[in-house]
Amino acid sequence: MKILLAEDDLNVSVITQLCLEKIGGHSVTIATDGDQALNAALNESFDLIILDGMMPKLSGLEVAHELHSRGLTETPIIFLSAKSEEKDVKQFQAMGAGFIAKPFDPQTINMRIQEILAEKGLIAS
Repeated sequence: MKILLAEDDLNVSVITQLCLEKIGGHSVTIATDGDQALNAALNESFDLIILDGMMPKLSGLEVAHELHSRGLTETPIIFLSAKSEEKDVKQFQAMGAGFIAKPFDPQTINMRIQEILAEKGLIAS
């Protein structure tokens, strides 16, 4: 799977990228802020977009809103965020396929992604 990972925390992005690539066998492109994420998503095709909820320039929700407003709704979006109050989670889930709360175990992120996509019927379980 070709994944866009938008995460502004260098440690989180490096560890997550390694787990997605080495354990999951995925190809990962990193964006370090919302502008980079939006530009990458508009100019390249991805199988999955993982957005940090809070990033510089544009938040994950702002990136998702912009992608949806441009009709780019085919690629599933999973949000990563420390904002895990019920109202925040509902916003993330309304704009994407799923939500993973921070902190999370990077070694289980591949399994969690598969669970979310299977729950939404986006892949076979």
